Amino acid sequence: MCRMVTTLALALMLSLSTMAAAGGENCDKAHADKASKASHAKTAMQEKAKHGWLGLDVEKDASGAYAVTGVRANSPAAKAGFQKGDVLVAMNGIALTDANKEVLKKAKMQNAVGRQVTYTISRSGSERQITATLAEVPKEVLAEWEKEYHRTVAVAQTDN
Repeated sequence: MCRMVTTLALALMLSLSTMAAAGGENCDKAHADKASKASHAKTAMQEKAKHGWLGLDVEKDASGAYAVTGVRANSPAAKAGFQKGDVLVAMNGIALTDANKEVLKKAKMQNAVGRQVTYTISRSGSERQITATLAEVPKEVLAEWEKEYHRTVAVAQTDN
């Protein structure tokens, strides 16, 4: 009985000592990196949210055009009349092309909740303009953005 207690005590001590040794400097650095990335993600999402929300899901197609793949229900885009399949041609008169990437970025930075944006769209072969008022980003959308950000970071980390 005494031998079994001694053996169990030794086994417990060994298992606790390996757990204590498992941390250390690298573990602390990993936790700090994870906390820093989480803080960065939150800040990035808050910054993105300041610029308002339209409620469009958009994908760049093979020709380089931005096609609307979805319109969120009750969003500013839905209220303005955007439809799935619309092709975004310009925003506030600025053509949505790679050549205008920096100009568009600056223009988008000026957007804010309550501001109006006018998109030129192509629908069924003709162009028209649609104006929408940007809204506050709904909490569930912000949560989706955060999940997507974390998923992207996780994928990038596993590729290293």
